[in-house]
Parts: sequence; C-alpha cells; structure tokens
Amino acid sequence: MAGLAFACALRETEFRVLVLEAGNLPTPSGEQFDIRVNSIHLGSECFLRAIGVWDSAAKLRINPFHEIKVWDETGGRISFHRDEIGEEHLGHIIENNVLTWVLTQALEQSANVDLKPHARLDSIHGKGDAVEVDVEGESSLRCGLVVGADGGNSAVRRLAGISSVIQDYGQRAIVAQLKTSEPHKNTSFQKFLPTGPLAFLPLGDGTSSIVWSCERSFAESVKSAKNAEFQNTLARCFDYRLGDVKLVSRRVSFDLRKVNARSYLAERVVLIGDAAHVIHPLAGMGANLGLMDAAALAELIKNKLEPGKNIWNYSVFREFERWRNAANTPVMTAMDWFDAGFRSSSPMLKLAAATGLNLTDGLVPAKRLIMQLACGIAGDLPELARRRFSHNDRSAAAAGN
Repeated sequence: MAGLAFACALRETEFRVLVLEAGNLPTPSGEQFDIRVNSIHLGSECFLRAIGVWDSAAKLRINPFHEIKVWDETGGRISFHRDEIGEEHLGHIIENNVLTWVLTQALEQSANVDLKPHARLDSIHGKGDAVEVDVEGESSLRCGLVVGADGGNSAVRRLAGISSVIQDYGQRAIVAQLKTSEPHKNTSFQKFLPTGPLAFLPLGDGTSSIVWSCERSFAESVKSAKNAEFQNTLARCFDYRLGDVKLVSRRVSFDLRKVNARSYLAERVVLIGDAAHVIHPLAGMGANLGLMDAAALAELIKNKLEPGKNIWNYSVFREFERWRNAANTPVMTAMDWFDAGFRSSSPMLKLAAATGLNLTDGLVPAKRLIMQLACGIAGDLPELARRRFSHNDRSAAAAGN
C-alpha cells in the first residue's frame, strides 16, 4: 500500500509512473472481512484524504477507534482517549484489501500512471542517465528512478545490492476475526503477556480482529488447537475483557522479524515501507511508517525535481533518507523495548515496564505528547499528512517536534 499511495500522490503531475505488481492487482472487497487489517493513525488519514482515496474507503468498510486500553499481567496499565488530545477519534481500523482496492481504483483513472500486474523482477542495473529494470519474460524497462515498495522480502532491495539487518523475534503472529459477547465500544485493546502482546482491534460490524504475537512453541499449540480450546484460551489470556469469544474466520499465522535496510538508497533506487523497515506489529505502526515514507518522498519529488529532466538528484534523496530514518528508527527501537521488557524473565524488568505504564498514565503532558506522536499529529510530518489541521493544531504539532 505504500507504493500505491506514493503513486497516487504523484497523480495529476507531469511525472510518469509505472507500478509493477508481482502478483494480481487488488480486487474489490466482498462481504467477507479481510482478516488482515491496519490501524491507520490521523497523519495517515490526512495523507489518504489529500491523495483523494479516503472517502472511497469510507464508503466500503472502515471503523474509528476512540480509546486504547493497554495492560499487563503484573498490574501495569495505561489508557488513551480521544478527548485527551481533542480529536474525534484516535485512528481507524481499515482492512488491507479495502485500502489497496481504493488506491488501485484511483490509479486506474490516472492519465500519468500505468499498472502492470504479474511483473516479477529479474534485475536492476544502471545505464548512464537511467536505470533498466528486467521483468521475467519481457523486455527491459528504462526509467529514471526505481522506488522499492515490495515488502519485507523486497526483490528491489536485494537486486539493488542494499543489505539489511534482520532480527528474528522468535514469535509468530496469529491473526483472526472474532465475535465477542461484550461490545468493543470502538476501543482498541492490547495486553502484554509473557509470551508476547495480544491486540483486539474493533471492526465496524461489532466484531474484532486480533493480532496475537506469541513465542513460536506456544503459537503452534494455540493455532493447531480446536476452535473451542482456542477460544477459551484466548478469552482467558485476554482476562475476559470482552466476555466470551467466537471465531468467525480462519486463523492465519506468520513469523515475526525486524528488518532494517542499512540504507534506503542505491544508485537511482529508493526504498519505502516494509522494503526499508519491518517492525514488530505490537502498536500497529508499520503501515503508518510506510505511508509517511510515501508522503515524504512524493513531497520532495514534487517540490524539488522537474519532470522531463534527470530525476536522480542524490542530495534530494539523501534528504529523504535522513528525514525518514530519523522518524522510523525511534519507533522501531521503542517497539523492541516494549516487547523485550514485557516478555523478559527478569522480575525487575517486568516491574520496571509495568511501573512505566502506570507513571506515564498519570503524567498528563508526557502522555499527551506520546498520543500526538503515536497518532501522527506531532513530529516532522510531511505536508501531505498535515493539511487537515487548523493553524492551532499545526502549532501544537510543531511544539511536539
């Protein structure tokens, strides 16, 4: 979605964009909910509004959340409510296929953007003032810039010779959709367990999507359990916060790892989204970091480069790399600290983590700043992520830099 959003941000400009998709193009979302969902913060919402796709998504299925409740097994707890930062909501839960579908639809109506499915890359190599991209079974494509937005196992990253640091979390994430006996009241929940964090995300039909990150041995036993056993274990681990639970979808699991590209740049190649950085899903920030990458890169290209001329200006793309590295690295580090602290076997570390939650919950200015940063309304934001805010809101965001 970062790549599609980046292409959408260059719609109606004089830049020509070709989107290569290794598989099929996204298809319309049906009546069945996609169990892959994203927690989209206010900055990302603003960006999606600015590129003209938010209203289309809203006509399909999105759901706001007004509060976030977090706790652990040792008594640590913190909550975040929309009223604390004066917003109508803290973010939205959006299905993956809803967002990719509306982005694709917008691009299909764009005169300067072409979409090419089933395009698997063979090689990327510079040719003077351009770069050639070889696609399996087809002739080479010549362009001025390649933007790699092809996920954690990025072929662009590999073919461009960009190395990465990979950290195995030793966990698997279990994803599913559930019906609960108690209403979620548009609240997101997260509990830190010794085996990993468990999140309940509110969907628009009253059900919830879960992301349960577990140590692999526990994950395998939970995923292979019969439905009744899985439901009972899940409700118990979640402290019955929403009563009994019932599966309404299949269960899917995937390994968790951290991927951090050593550089976001190679000659005429730029990485964004998961191709540049994959983080732990415990706070749902991965999609938002990718969308902010897309907004920042589009902003610099539109403001500092000219269509029809040599688009490769190292200083401009180095500015992008510094900008986004400074934003992404602290978030990645914080996620690692949270995961390690609450999963630690050390009673002192667990106590420190729980105490940190309780103290922060009572420190109003610090808590408000954390909320603003997490909601994408503070920090060094791309202009496309700030357009929805009034002058007073922008001043508040600037104060959080």
